[in-house]
Amino acid sequence: MVESRRGNAQAFNRLVLKWEKPIYSLAFRMLQDREEAEEATQEVFLLAFKGIQRFRQDSTFSTWLYRIALNHCSTRIKQRPSGISLSLDDNGAVIHPMDKLAVDGSQPDELLRAEQRHRVLKALSRLLPEQRAVIELKFYQELTFEEIAEVLAVPLSTIKSRLYSGLEMLKGRLGSQD
Repeated sequence: MVESRRGNAQAFNRLVLKWEKPIYSLAFRMLQDREEAEEATQEVFLLAFKGIQRFRQDSTFSTWLYRIALNHCSTRIKQRPSGISLSLDDNGAVIHPMDKLAVDGSQPDELLRAEQRHRVLKALSRLLPEQRAVIELKFYQELTFEEIAEVLAVPLSTIKSRLYSGLEMLKGRLGSQD
């Protein structure tokens, strides 16, 4: 971290390698589009590189980076023209080419799991960005409530409220989907 703050590009590259997958995962679930998530991930790391001197170290690097990513994704969502339809065909699963050729008895189960992932992503896409962010950080990034409150810079009670209301909305939407 210290070397990155001094402008050492190789040191910052090590941070990128460590945090690239979690940030992409967050961006994909927030933006619901693989290409946009890839672009946003690159932009997040560019913003972090440019702003590393301003990182005060009063929080962890991951908290600071998640905050940048969530703010960037939220801005992208707000800037989208209304009426834009995003494809949810890409369920975010990385499939090895050889796995596509394999034929076994578990394929119906995999199809069911893929359909369930698709339903969850679709339901998540309909949540408010604030609720989606809390659910992403809690369940996919496995942050504690305290860490989420720090990332989002809101009180702990607000985090719990957003999580509860988001889960209730998901429950209703997943129960009503055919």
